[in-house]
Amino acid sequence: ARQMGAYAARCMVAHRVGTDVSLDFCFELFAHVTKLFGYKIVLLGKYNGQGLGAEHELLFRSTPGVEFVKVVLKNGRMQGAILIGETDLETLENLILNQLDLSQYGESLLDPSIDIEDYFD
Repeated sequence: ARQMGAYAARCMVAHRVGTDVSLDFCFELFAHVTKLFGYKIVLLGKYNGQGLGAEHELLFRSTPGVEFVKVVLKNGRMQGAILIGETDLETLENLILNQLDLSQYGESLLDPSIDIEDYFD
């Protein structure tokens, strides 16, 4: 709330003096965290492929009753993700922001036996 208030204040001052305000780092990536039926739910970036057209790829990982992961890629770069349960995949946020080419990893990107933090964090 404090960050949003500070950003709103900067926008109002900029409007008053006739200048533009660039986006603050804290607004660079859409992220929402909530809890539903006892499961932690994290929505990151373009988690549903919003605005990407038909040219995007989806990767899934699911362990029934434990976790569900959906990753959205376009041109080999991560655009968004849905994490449900305790997935330990918060590194995905950095992969979205950094826009690294992940094409070479394919399905192994979500392999639970590989700790992707060792590669990307």
